[in-house]
Amino acid sequence: MINIPCPDKEILDNFYEEQKINILKRIKYIKNNKFTRKKKTFNITKNKKIKKILEKFENEKYLKVFLLAKPDTFLKIIQQFENDYFLKKARDKKETLHNVLYSVFVDYGYNKIDKLKFINNIGLNTCPYCNRNYIFTVSKKGSIKAEIDHFYPKTFYPYLASSYFNLIPSCPTCNGFGAKESKDTYRDYHIINPYLIKLNDFKFSIKPQSIDFLDKIGNKKYDYNNFEIEIYGNFDNKKMFSLEELYSQHKDVIIELLIKKAYYPQSYIYELSKFGFNQDEIYRYLFCNYKQENDLHKRPLSKLIKDISKELDLY
Repeated sequence: MINIPCPDKEILDNFYEEQKINILKRIKYIKNNKFTRKKKTFNITKNKKIKKILEKFENEKYLKVFLLAKPDTFLKIIQQFENDYFLKKARDKKETLHNVLYSVFVDYGYNKIDKLKFINNIGLNTCPYCNRNYIFTVSKKGSIKAEIDHFYPKTFYPYLASSYFNLIPSCPTCNGFGAKESKDTYRDYHIINPYLIKLNDFKFSIKPQSIDFLDKIGNKKYDYNNFEIEIYGNFDNKKMFSLEELYSQHKDVIIELLIKKAYYPQSYIYELSKFGFNQDEIYRYLFCNYKQENDLHKRPLSKLIKDISKELDLY
């Protein structure tokens, strides 16, 4: 729904350095010892195929590329695994390969991440999937913080569980039961990764119930039944996160914008500019919202307000 900006190189390098310590240590242990997951013991000390895979990850250059893989390369990585019969077993919970990769990249990779630090480094205020809820962190211990969603679920793709751009801070509504959960975003739901979302991939619009809808604004003859909120854009995103159903509950925001259209003519905006306010300041004053694309994450419903206020020719 809203874009997550790419982090600085320093943040990515630090993330890798912190991750590689536990991951490489775990790989070394698994190659030479039995290990237990969910009360089941696994032994790959004589399994040449799995050891060969782990040895590739022991190459730090390869591991770094993997952990910092760009979001537009994930499909290629998954396809390489899915096209190989043996590697395809990585998605099967009963298979040894799945449990090996899960132990390395989830139990000793993702689970060892400083979640509070990770979320704060990204610097989002609202959920990138819906832009409806704040995701502030309010506990120094990290016990009250945003959830971290695996864009490609660790259940099916454990080898991506520690990849930086696969980890998306999100609200409980989007990441929780009934929404994204562990839905397969490679095979079944082709949603857009927030790191790849562009401003116009999604657009809000008003669907009036009558052709003279806008003519009634000044006479206050509109109400919640006079219009619907429509979202144009990627169908799978809308479907997975029930965006149209959820945003239909925010008609009060649209009503407020309609009122402002009736009482804040362009002449009023011009008068404000004469007091020395720039366009961004006037926009924030009138709509309690941010205008610039890189600021849309700062308040819930900012994309809705931006699109509808533009459609109503309010700025």
